[in-house]
Amino acid sequence: MKATLFAESPPRILIVDDDPVIRILLRQFLEGEGYLVDEEENGYAALERLGEQSYDLVILDIAMPGIDGPTVCENITTSLVEPPPVLMVTAIDDEKTVDRSFGAGAVDFIRKPIRWPVLKNRIRYILGSHRSREKMRRLSKNYEMILDAAANGICGVNLQGEISYINPAGQEMLGYSEEEMTGHHYLEFFQLSTPDHDDFEVDCCPFFQEQAKLEPIHFDDARLLHRDGTSFPVDFSATPILQRQKISGGVLVFQDITERQEAAELIRYMANHDTLTQLPNRNYFRRRLPQAISLARRYARKLCLLFIDLDRFKPINDTYGHGIGDQVLVQVAQRLRTTLRASDSVCRLGGDEFVILLESTETAEGASHVAQKAIDLLNQAIEVENHICYIGASVGISVFPDDCTDAETMLRHADIAMYQAKKNGRNCWNFYCEQSAL
Repeated sequence: MKATLFAESPPRILIVDDDPVIRILLRQFLEGEGYLVDEEENGYAALERLGEQSYDLVILDIAMPGIDGPTVCENITTSLVEPPPVLMVTAIDDEKTVDRSFGAGAVDFIRKPIRWPVLKNRIRYILGSHRSREKMRRLSKNYEMILDAAANGICGVNLQGEISYINPAGQEMLGYSEEEMTGHHYLEFFQLSTPDHDDFEVDCCPFFQEQAKLEPIHFDDARLLHRDGTSFPVDFSATPILQRQKISGGVLVFQDITERQEAAELIRYMANHDTLTQLPNRNYFRRRLPQAISLARRYARKLCLLFIDLDRFKPINDTYGHGIGDQVLVQVAQRLRTTLRASDSVCRLGGDEFVILLESTETAEGASHVAQKAIDLLNQAIEVENHICYIGASVGISVFPDDCTDAETMLRHADIAMYQAKKNGRNCWNFYCEQSAL
């Protein structure tokens, strides 16, 4: 089987021997096998040729004048970035010289006189092994380039728990260099906490422990410590590497999810807050009111709801436009916030309708005081872009458990009371009563 069966171009071989007869015989034999052949008569010329041309194999005589074969071999294996395999040829039956050749990096040797069938198969084996190693090296390099380019942190750990690989993303997230981490135990750098463990002492690779399950593990809502002592949220998983059902290492994959959490938090905020006034919106209020009623019922407390509808707001929109009207609503929201304690809340239901939920007021008189304060604040002139705007407010008040037992009823009663306040002349407050609902 000729060398032309190699999928790539025919291998190129360099013969280095001071005996011209050996060089001729080797060239004839190798070219007959389909190889590309160059030759040199001494080590100096061989090293110069190797600096100019790449070879798949060097056949090198051990005993040569000038610099001998082992010295040439050592120069090849140490000075070239991708050195070719070296096959030593010798007529010397000297164990020390052979050992020295292997120590210099030779992959094999063959004795003179050369047995050509042995040489043929030895060369095919060496070239096949070398090309396989080179292919695996290139493949490994490609995989490493992919891992290096990954946005997620990726870390390889050996059986002893020592870090064998950490990609640039992982280094940046943790704040350490590859040199600082490689060869050290993973627990020195992967200090993990979960909602149940705030001490950053969670073992992220439990499968290394005796009797542990050899299966992947994922940590939800985890946090990792950075080198500077700060922590950041991560999506973290660890997978054991198994060989013959026995653990031989592990792979850690982690992603900084700070931006994802911030985006989710922003989405939650936008879903529960009015974009104009930044007050909690109707969506928030419909969840909060039942919770507040439940707490009031549990602790036998009163709960008061104020339904506020602005007076004389429509003429502002009609006269000055919705841009001015929107800015008036922003100032209304700012003024209503000032009427509240920390445990109370104000929400915009939509349009010019607002509600105030009082959880800190034990009496109806307290609710009426807040209502009057809100009316007084909204009676004050509002200046927007050199326009002086005057509004007022009608406020309806519902009290749990005096006139309602559930959230829907409480909101409806406050709305009814607000309309009664408008009937009473606007710019005033009114408690719900059954007569006002008629």
